[in-house]
Amino acid sequence: MEILYSDRDIVVAIKPRGVLSEQGEGNGDSMPALLAPEFGRVYPVHRLDRAVGGVMVYARHSAAAAALSRAVADRALQKEYTAVIAGSPDAPEGEWEDLLYHDARGNKTFVVDRERKGAKKAILRYLVTDRAEYEGAELSRVKIRLLTGRSHQIRVQFASRALPLVGDGKYGSRIKAPFLALAATSLTFPHPKSGKPMSFVAPPPSDFPWALFGEAHYEIERKFLIAYPDPTALQNMQGCRVRRITQTYLLSPAGVTDRVREIREGEEVRYIRTTKRRVSSMRALEEEKELTLAEYGELLALADPARVPILKTRYAFPYDKHIVEVDLFDALQDRALAEVELESESEEALLPPELKLLREVTDDPRYKNVNLAKNISFED
Repeated sequence: MEILYSDRDIVVAIKPRGVLSEQGEGNGDSMPALLAPEFGRVYPVHRLDRAVGGVMVYARHSAAAAALSRAVADRALQKEYTAVIAGSPDAPEGEWEDLLYHDARGNKTFVVDRERKGAKKAILRYLVTDRAEYEGAELSRVKIRLLTGRSHQIRVQFASRALPLVGDGKYGSRIKAPFLALAATSLTFPHPKSGKPMSFVAPPPSDFPWALFGEAHYEIERKFLIAYPDPTALQNMQGCRVRRITQTYLLSPAGVTDRVREIREGEEVRYIRTTKRRVSSMRALEEEKELTLAEYGELLALADPARVPILKTRYAFPYDKHIVEVDLFDALQDRALAEVELESESEEALLPPELKLLREVTDDPRYKNVNLAKNISFED
């Protein structure tokens, strides 16, 4: 279980699939029990079904629990889910409203066509982000935002439209999967003490059917500005790989960067699409998918006109148990960037003595690739 954030008031963690979000009868099969050894007693303020994993926040004392519960009631705590469904909605995005009735005895929810005792309004918004094929069937990956919180709401609203979640046999899926294909991938809420907006994202699982849509993982790195190095000396570093990269940024919503890359290494050419959501200055949630040449060409038509393609040569080599990547940009002839990929944000990052360090620029927005693509000038 990964802890994304903690302080004296809250702890934010990724709930594993198969674990209860609230205290259970068994030992170690609930999030409060798993968090107790490090954080003591925690207070649940929202929940996820046992079969669903993803990002959750827990209060560490009753006052924080009360503040977060108010945020839930005021809809200031916002959750975004990602699901894989069989088929595809008629529209790539939309809002659905239904009346749902939950049968507590059978623990199953139904869509009903008229008002009745126990029936509650359910509203969600969805966006289709990707499609894939599996054994002749079309699958879609969708982002979902709940405007109401009803039992099994996502599952039944999609199933009632003949779009069941993959692996959800209870609601009609004929495609089996290790777990229900639903994950809580984004959580935003005001801090219970300071009121500061807090936002966290989590990668979806990496097994079937998620793997059909590419790989998702956290990228943790520190970035350094270095004097322009000797390319021949870089190439001679032990284990060095040299790749020529053309990086083009696509139009994307706020908070998301979407790019495609042509990567040439020797005679091999690969095309990759990468979507990033920044978590902190060092950490980003990164999703990557291999593309065909035809898919790459289609996405180039969606290029952001405010940014130019980045042309660079990357030298990547192992050093001090990490991978160091040195990027030489065609547009920067007096400096270069070095990035060190880490396992955690607390790890130390070292550069080889052959590189002349100018300063760390992890927190300098000018040296983010997405901003370098704006052709900004440097006067320092």
